[in-house]
Amino acid sequence: MFARVHSGVVNASTMLPDGREFIVEIIPKSGLIGELEVLRRQTVSLEYRAGSNCELHFFEGRLLRDKYASDASFREKVFSRALARISELELRIISNAASSLQSRLASTLLRLSAVYGKDVVNSGDELIISQNDLAATLPASREKVNQSLRRLREGKIIDGGQGKIRILNRKALEACANGAVLVK
Repeated sequence: MFARVHSGVVNASTMLPDGREFIVEIIPKSGLIGELEVLRRQTVSLEYRAGSNCELHFFEGRLLRDKYASDASFREKVFSRALARISELELRIISNAASSLQSRLASTLLRLSAVYGKDVVNSGDELIISQNDLAATLPASREKVNQSLRRLREGKIIDGGQGKIRILNRKALEACANGAVLVK
């Protein structure tokens, strides 16, 4: 079986060696869950859970394997999509290794903005994510994420609380993500 996210977002996570959760990917509306596992006939040790109210549509893995085997155009699309996901993950890992927490947080908020922006009812400027999930996405402690969020709020770059973040100044957030500005 594999699934398509019909609405909402789904978090794909794994555990770090120190026992903390690491959210590897946030899968938006129209995203697929488990398609590569179906095609490779091998499971991946990711846990999937709803990141918001969501609806999933499930499909038989055999249908995907048959289409993949018989349609070269479809095979190319699946391969291209998989490479894009791998490339995005690779860039995040490299960026996270060399960036400050504030820069990583700003980058994550911008990336999530693009994910949330795929839903027609949301412009992408309002994100619904807990501090725990943000910390797991970065990865960082919840306390450090809270401090960085507070600095961004004080700088009037974001606003919100209780699991909601609203981007007020996208240009300033992009500057933080690029390391050009450090909000103190």
